[in-house]
Amino acid sequence: MKKASNKEEEIIPNLFSREFDFIRTVTQEVKRHDVFLDTEIGEPPNYRDLISLLFNANENDSINIFINSQGGHLNSALAIIEGIKHSNAQVTGIIMGECYSAASMIALNCHNVVVLESANMMIHTASFGTAGNTGNVKAYTDFTVKEVEKLLVSTYEGFLTSEEIDKIKTGVEIWLSADDISKRMEIRVKLLENKELEVAAPAPEPEKPTRRRKK
Repeated sequence: MKKASNKEEEIIPNLFSREFDFIRTVTQEVKRHDVFLDTEIGEPPNYRDLISLLFNANENDSINIFINSQGGHLNSALAIIEGIKHSNAQVTGIIMGECYSAASMIALNCHNVVVLESANMMIHTASFGTAGNTGNVKAYTDFTVKEVEKLLVSTYEGFLTSEEIDKIKTGVEIWLSADDISKRMEIRVKLLENKELEVAAPAPEPEKPTRRRKK
């Protein structure tokens, strides 16, 4: 074997020297959190721990939310959904058994959704009541209806057809089996992926105006 000259020895490092590390191992702690939404969704204070977990989890964490609930308080569901949207962890909704009303909203806002054979879903618009003078009741009702309809569109777009969403707004209930949920989830995922690609695509540069030379 040809022996390296002194000049080559200066350029080529000793590959077996401890001074040169070509493999670096970093140990990262990975945590999995299992959360069970298997009762009626109650008042917001009941979900402080879950919301804190969602907001404070890091990118190495995974959170599984096991959903078997008939729904409940919309305000609690909205707080949980905000936590999911802002979480650095991967949040997976696992639908087993009942996934009704507000529970379906939570499931569809998870980053990943797993549909088990026992899953079934019921979707309808919100129910609410208020009291007071006519003007205040009308103002509250108009505001709430507008906000709920906006939420229905953002949550179920691509999962329900536009005709089905219009029916939901009028008070119709839609019931889905596990197979129905799985098929509709595939359509929704594709829709969301296409939207992300559209957002990520750079906007075309405007054409520069050309000036005609006078003859």
